[in-house]
Amino acid sequence: MQAFIVGLIFGLIFISCAYIASKGYRGVATSPSEGYGDDIPDTTLTDPQRRKKANNLVAFWATLSGALCVPPIIYTAYIAIDPARRIPLPVLVLLAVYAIVVCSMAAYPLDRIKK
Repeated sequence: MQAFIVGLIFGLIFISCAYIASKGYRGVATSPSEGYGDDIPDTTLTDPQRRKKANNLVAFWATLSGALCVPPIIYTAYIAIDPARRIPLPVLVLLAVYAIVVCSMAAYPLDRIKK
């Protein structure tokens, strides 16, 4: 059950990263109505080059974060197949730190655009 829950968490992170990346690739990540444009400075919203660069940043970092979720999903699926297997505590701690890093990477462009 433990491996299933960890795999589910990484699966949810993967789905949310894919959603964010799709907004970046469509060019609406900086849109105030559809995207994350609430806290974005007006200079970025009005300049087409900056807006395109911001959307590309969101798409790149969200895609990278989503790709980094795949190995833990595969590992937890491997562990969950056999009910006798458990995730060792050091690996569980490493996966928790890894999840924090992946989520920080997905949020990086949004923080960078705000500055």
